[in-house]
Amino acid sequence: MRKYRDADGNVKAECKHCKKMFDGSSKKGTTHLKNHLERCPANPKRKGAGGRYVDDRDISLSPSIKTKELASLIKGKSVRDLIRHLSNMEGDISAKIWGDRDPWVIKSRKGEILQLYQEEKEKLCQFLNNLSCRFSLQLVFGRYLVVNYIDDSWERQSKIISFCQRRRDHIENLIEDVKQSCLDWKIDTNVCSLLPREIDPADDWDNQIGKVETWFSQRRSLPFAGCLSDGFQIMGYIHGILHSEDYLRDGIQSLTECAQYVRNKSTSDKLLQLDGAVEAAISELEQGPLASGFFDYFGNAVGLKEVFLGLEQLDSDFRSINLSKQKWDEVTATFEHLKFLKRLTISFMWGTCDIPIIVDLPYVHKILKDRCNHPIEDCPFCEKVMKKAIDIFFTKYYLVRVIAVILDPRFKMDGLQLHYKEIYGSDADRYLEKMNKDFRDVYDEYAATDSSNSKSYEMLDAMGRPSSPKSELDRYFNVLKVPRDKQFDILAWWRSNAPSFPTLARMARDYLAIEKHFAPNAVELIDDIVYIDDNFDFDELPEIITPLVCLKGLLGSAEN
Repeated sequence: MRKYRDADGNVKAECKHCKKMFDGSSKKGTTHLKNHLERCPANPKRKGAGGRYVDDRDISLSPSIKTKELASLIKGKSVRDLIRHLSNMEGDISAKIWGDRDPWVIKSRKGEILQLYQEEKEKLCQFLNNLSCRFSLQLVFGRYLVVNYIDDSWERQSKIISFCQRRRDHIENLIEDVKQSCLDWKIDTNVCSLLPREIDPADDWDNQIGKVETWFSQRRSLPFAGCLSDGFQIMGYIHGILHSEDYLRDGIQSLTECAQYVRNKSTSDKLLQLDGAVEAAISELEQGPLASGFFDYFGNAVGLKEVFLGLEQLDSDFRSINLSKQKWDEVTATFEHLKFLKRLTISFMWGTCDIPIIVDLPYVHKILKDRCNHPIEDCPFCEKVMKKAIDIFFTKYYLVRVIAVILDPRFKMDGLQLHYKEIYGSDADRYLEKMNKDFRDVYDEYAATDSSNSKSYEMLDAMGRPSSPKSELDRYFNVLKVPRDKQFDILAWWRSNAPSFPTLARMARDYLAIEKHFAPNAVELIDDIVYIDDNFDFDELPEIITPLVCLKGLLGSAEN
């Protein structure tokens, strides 16, 4: 250290190796100066692991051993423990990130970490490009880009290929990051779908999504399934729309006033006693939909309707503030629509077939007609909310679900035909014709690029003579359906039957990867990073946090 006084007369200490400045006053002692010298990355003689002095000349002698040790360290620790270890931190992870400490260890191994990251990235990039499948991209929390796919062994896989330290605060930046990541990983021409987890109604969603769909469509040889809204987010999107709609505000204000009146009345009038369930529902109405969400809020309101109507008969003052019949009808209709949307969302998320794949407003009107007390076609919820939800989610998801269900050997087309006739009646044939055409159009595009020439298959009759060739699709439909066992492993079935149906097997790998997301290792990794996210200020972390996070996922891959 070189000590000197600055222009203001303060004692300073300068490290001769890295030229970093410190407070050199005797009041501060010399421990912090000694610690820095032992850790300074520019100091050729500094302390390493275990307190032993190391020489940079020795470090360069065994790069393979050091890289192997670093890889083992990253693979064996959680992300939060890894950061603590590499920054030599002690105590709880949520403590002040650096304090007076210099993150010398993380900086000293920066080059090594970046080199290891580049090597592992190139290895996985080559692996992905050698796979004979396409990829489903998924954006999580605006920070993580996950690639989902079914590998050549017919196992579901998920890999985090991009991690952004700052939340992507605008959809344009988010989309550009996705496109750049696809180019970096060389999978831009082999993407089947994109699933953004978060949808903000305030964003220029339709315009930006239209742009990215065009970009992916222009770069592929097979159909791009589109940008599909995740079922986990659709109710949040609906709530975002409801918060911005004026037509609900009068009803919510009236419900709040009614709840407050009943609460005050029960306190002052001993004759009015509320049981536990009613009291809890009253409390929810007082807090408003922001506290419990619109579904629970309107569910509580509908549950209190009879209570309020009964009180109205006994209390003329309450009668003057209680909702009118029209307002109660709107509250009931809103809840029934939300209940329908929730059930529909769950059906799409978990792949059940109790709700038709084609969802449109006429179907919604038909289902809800008997549940509400006023004309569905004129319902403000249908006009302002339901149509947007159907357009942005269910309609776009339609073909993905059609393909996934038809390629499930337990269902194929037969179950859908019966179900559609039950639901749509005389209109069923029209819907089934569209579904059949859309499915076969996608199949024909796959068959046109299939080197195995699986469009037709020579069949023999009972005498062993060639009969008219049957298409692969016809043969698949003629094979007996698999019993509807809940434990059925659809990927194992396709692994065994792919040689018989090569084109359909390619479709199955692409579209079944869209249906289910996140292998367990990706879930654990994201959970781990979310913990870091909640407790760290990423602006204070070194720039290698992104390579570290990605390395954790890469080194945990089966391919490695």
